[in-house]
Amino acid sequence: MQRRQLVISDEEQALRLAGMRVTPQRLAIMRFMMGSKAHPSPEMVYGRLKPEFPGLSPNTVYQTLHSLEEAGLLRRISMEENVYRYDANVEPHAHLVCRGCGRVDDTNGRLEPLLHEILSKGSATTNWDILAMDCCFYGYCADCRESRETLQKEEQEE
Repeated sequence: MQRRQLVISDEEQALRLAGMRVTPQRLAIMRFMMGSKAHPSPEMVYGRLKPEFPGLSPNTVYQTLHSLEEAGLLRRISMEENVYRYDANVEPHAHLVCRGCGRVDDTNGRLEPLLHEILSKGSATTNWDILAMDCCFYGYCADCRESRETLQKEEQEE
């Protein structure tokens, strides 16, 4: 008699280790987040997974993202008041946020040693046990910068 080997995905294992019940919706949200570099908003997650899960509600997505954040599996990025995006990379790192199109990218990795140093010094120089920090740089991505420059040139020619 052959034994069936149970294969558990990394996402499923992460949910179990966090003490969360594994449901198809949670697993799909976790897999989407782990595979995304776009730093999706709850609305983006909902829009992407709704066709696959017709019974999925926006509330389920919000609650799941919040639970994953509380479990330390996701990091919430505050874009502006009451506007959030999520990142599966929970290590300290900085983000580049485009004021034109809303695109969010990770920096190239060269700032991370500095961020780790800031976290260490923050804890060492205060009476706080600092756990995390947000670091976002705001500006324009290459596409939006090019569009703005083209628009400015057209306005000058008029």
